[in-house]
Amino acid sequence: MTAAGICGTGSAPAGLNGKPVNGRGGPDTRIPLAVISRWAEGNYVDHTHQSSVVRFIEDNWLDGQRIGGGSFDATAGSIMGMFDFDRRGHEDRKLFLDPETGLAVDKAPKV
Repeated sequence: MTAAGICGTGSAPAGLNGKPVNGRGGPDTRIPLAVISRWAEGNYVDHTHQSSVVRFIEDNWLDGQRIGGGSFDATAGSIMGMFDFDRRGHEDRKLFLDPETGLAVDKAPKV
């Protein structure tokens, strides 16, 4: 912060009705993201900076339309590198965990 409501230099991003969004300190809070999905890329760490889950939702279910309102999603990186939607065999792959240890096991444990 360089002054009340001002972060560094440059102009504020456009918000609702084209008015600037003041007091924004940057695009995100830099929180690590773990993807748990049958489509997740196995044994992989994505190093894309400032990627956005909201951008992923916008790209997949809003046909790339951005929510706007000062959102940084238009300039955020994609999390698509964390997924492999082309790999076959996901439908048959199951993960079973031992309820006592949490470790992966070959077959469903008896409950």
